[in-house]
Amino acid sequence: MEEWKKTILILRAGLQETFSDKKGIILLVLLGFILDNGVRPMVDHAIEIGEPLGAFEGFIMCLNNWYYIIIFLIGFIFLLTNVPRMDSNQFLLIYRTGKKSWLFGEILQIVISAAAYILLLLAGCLAVTGKYSYIGNVWSNYTVYYDSAYKELLSDNYHFVDQQVFKYYSPYKSVLHGILLLLLCMTLMGTIILYFTIINKKLIGILLNVILILFVLIFNEYRAGVMWISPFCHAVLALHNVFVYKQQSFSLGASYFYLLALEGMMVGLSLRKLKNKMFY
Repeated sequence: MEEWKKTILILRAGLQETFSDKKGIILLVLLGFILDNGVRPMVDHAIEIGEPLGAFEGFIMCLNNWYYIIIFLIGFIFLLTNVPRMDSNQFLLIYRTGKKSWLFGEILQIVISAAAYILLLLAGCLAVTGKYSYIGNVWSNYTVYYDSAYKELLSDNYHFVDQQVFKYYSPYKSVLHGILLLLLCMTLMGTIILYFTIINKKLIGILLNVILILFVLIFNEYRAGVMWISPFCHAVLALHNVFVYKQQSFSLGASYFYLLALEGMMVGLSLRKLKNKMFY
């Protein structure tokens, strides 16, 4: 069997189990919470001041708000607790397709699951903002003048697009880079868990992902450059291009390179450990 066909076989079996897993209900609940507590109040505020939002601004806000992005990623880590499924059927599939095909099939499964999860959030945000929004690559007055004109009026420090996003990027670029950076980060999170599963320490992989998120939260309070060690830091567009004295920032190109380099390293380590791995 050709290598790509073996990989697709692993991918198809994994996706069937993932999308039929009842844990998906938890993810839907978390998405509902983000939409109801994050995007909906933002729309209500826009209606209150009479300024319609850009169609994607609710989604951009969610990707750059610590509270909502952490809830989103914790949900994904919860989904990853079942990846990979190591049962007798899986072992037979591994021996049939080969270890290398199995690994790449699992990584593709993580990529598709992450993309589906992100697109569900995007679809939900578009649905909520649809009643009071416009389509266009221009930031709304609500976003641009929020800090100077509406912050005190609305008494709200959560439901707005970070100025470090709209100052440097257009709405469409914010959506594109936000999705790609988050997808790379989530794929890396899944690959880390795969690696630790291969060495029979899956729980450590899960905990490491949680620690990396907390690592950013702790050091971001002091704007310490060490926070850029965490892949999660590179996935948040609002942390880029903060040009303040003694305050480090990363270019988008550097973040893409960092995430891709870490992914390549984890794949390489996983392939190396797989050579002598016995599944039983």
